[in-house]
Amino acid sequence: MALPSGSADLENCPVSEELLKKLLGTTLNAVAEISNQLSDEQRATLAVYCYRRSHFRRLGLSLAAQCNRQALIREAGHAGELIFAQSQKSGSTPEDMNVRPRGTKAPVSLHTV
Repeated sequence: MALPSGSADLENCPVSEELLKKLLGTTLNAVAEISNQLSDEQRATLAVYCYRRSHFRRLGLSLAAQCNRQALIREAGHAGELIFAQSQKSGSTPEDMNVRPRGTKAPVSLHTV
């Protein structure tokens, strides 16, 4: 039986651990600069990978905003289209994503410093 690949592989990060740490250590405004080093397919795969983890969701949306719609659809089908639409909403800017609705908990991050 073949191992899953692309967005079906929920366990393995589609980029190097070093690049993921670099992305997590930057502000969301700098994500576009770093993600420009990736191909459209890599960026879409990473956007879906991050979006599916609640502690990386903002990063996933920021990456998805840098993707073209078709790359996200190829990567995750209908879910990719929804992620793209959500990343394009006016409330998906990095500044807006730093504001939480009142009474909600901060997301937990497994990122080590």
